[in-house]
Amino acid sequence: MALIRNVMRRYDARSMATLISTGGVLPLPIISVLAPDTLKPGKLVVLMVIWSFIALVFTVTMLRRRLTDPEFAVLGGLGIVGVGGTSLILADPRSSALVLAIVAAIPAIGAITASTRLILSHLAIATLCAVVVLGVTTTSGPAFLISFGSMFGIIVVPVFLVVALRKSMEAVLDQQTRLCGIDPLTGLLNRRGFLIRASRLLSAARSSTGRIGILLLDVDHFKRINDEYGHLAGDGVLLSASAAIREHAPVGSEVCRYGGEEFLLFHVVHDENELWLCAERLRAAVAATAPVTVSVGGVCAPLVSSRNGTAGSTDDVIGDLLGRADECVYRAKESGRDTTVIDTIDPVVWNDGTLSAHAAEDPPASPPSASLYEVFYQRPADLLEMDTRPGRR
Repeated sequence: MALIRNVMRRYDARSMATLISTGGVLPLPIISVLAPDTLKPGKLVVLMVIWSFIALVFTVTMLRRRLTDPEFAVLGGLGIVGVGGTSLILADPRSSALVLAIVAAIPAIGAITASTRLILSHLAIATLCAVVVLGVTTTSGPAFLISFGSMFGIIVVPVFLVVALRKSMEAVLDQQTRLCGIDPLTGLLNRRGFLIRASRLLSAARSSTGRIGILLLDVDHFKRINDEYGHLAGDGVLLSASAAIREHAPVGSEVCRYGGEEFLLFHVVHDENELWLCAERLRAAVAATAPVTVSVGGVCAPLVSSRNGTAGSTDDVIGDLLGRADECVYRAKESGRDTTVIDTIDPVVWNDGTLSAHAAEDPPASPPSASLYEVFYQRPADLLEMDTRPGRR
């Protein structure tokens, strides 16, 4: 078992399947010597030529371990031709038909990871090979049509099944990727989803107004609702509040469920007044449609991009903005709740070369830098959907 596991680790699925399918043909010379009547008369030399091609495919695959698409295209095509040639020189028609069926394996193997063009090219070669072999071995037109129809199905159906399985797996993986960034209760972005898009959001702000605005909306007295009416009622409140925020959020903004009862909105703005009007509109919308109010804190800042060593990374910039917005929420709570506090801060210098475009779209493999990690993840009270600090209930 250990030997099998080691072999499986050395070869990918496509290479392993190629070894298995071509390896089955390698004993033919020995069989033809032990039982000469298995070949048509005078075909031993032809068999050795064909066997050399198949042995070449097997050897190269074994040495390479993981074939590239161009390598598999050439070797797979040679393998299909070799299998078809082998079936032509076998004396027994039943053995010939069984060997010919092996040509279906190579397109199916290619469908595991290959491009559409490569899959179609191997299908075409396999189909042409079947036409040639059956045209030589069948004795009548009806027999050819029946045999070719059966062989075409043997060739195409496995490829279709492999491609369908790939599509299904890709759809599941895509759904999982999207769900990783979505809050399951409200359908808004969660913290992870916001972090994934943070660099792109900053780029959008830099290329438009050059100013960014972040709002934190904290549901007032949320712990009291959970304590008196239960968590189901609390979930209903969050759904109502999130629906109101989503409906009245400015076009182009991103809304996130930041904590248990806190929501975050990122918006490209022109000035502090625009951000304040946005915050007031959201606060009024929640009060009008949900059985709760929200306290809103926000910051507006000019964004300056730079690639020097003193510029902050995406994590640093977002972490600083969120920390300042959180302070504004405290002040809103202390002012009696159901109110808005907005600050304008000094220009934020952002190092826009810290993350590539690909990294901005993919979930981070590890927690972000310390400052942002502390802001987003080291708040166990949020996970309990409550905050026991003074002034935040």
